[in-house]
Amino acid sequence: MKNVLKNNYKIIFFTLTFHFAINCFGQEKLSQNDIDTLYVKALQQRMDLALSSGYKYIDIDNQTNAPQTIFTEGQIKILNQDEIIKISRKENKEFTVYTISHRIISKDTVDINFGEYKLKGLKKKGENSPLAEISECKCGVVNYKPDVRFVLINNKWKIIESKFIKT
Repeated sequence: MKNVLKNNYKIIFFTLTFHFAINCFGQEKLSQNDIDTLYVKALQQRMDLALSSGYKYIDIDNQTNAPQTIFTEGQIKILNQDEIIKISRKENKEFTVYTISHRIISKDTVDINFGEYKLKGLKKKGENSPLAEISECKCGVVNYKPDVRFVLINNKWKIIESKFIKT
């Protein structure tokens, strides 16, 4: 009886270990080049940003540098948060800052999502005074629906869903 229980525990242990390894280490990976391409394509879908007045600040949180090299001219400014704070402090203005992130659904499906937060640079009053007031990011997950969904078809990333394109 003891041997049967021992064997059952071993089977359960190895099954759980295998399942854990598959779930933790079997996550899909995407090359940095693919991420860069998808970020640029997703930003190009944001005609609302390009057509509205004033600069639009994008904080990609050091995920990629590709959009910075593509969007050098125009209203879309891709900067890190420290640079945006400096501009806000200099101009004494509050900015809406957009964020961009990705979610790998499978090896051939990737979602790109945008969020936003408010940032107001503060005048420095003392050595330990904060540099900016930053509001919470508006990026909900209730009833998840991606902003832009890409699918790899014939080795090319195609948009199959975008809330920025009316079909």
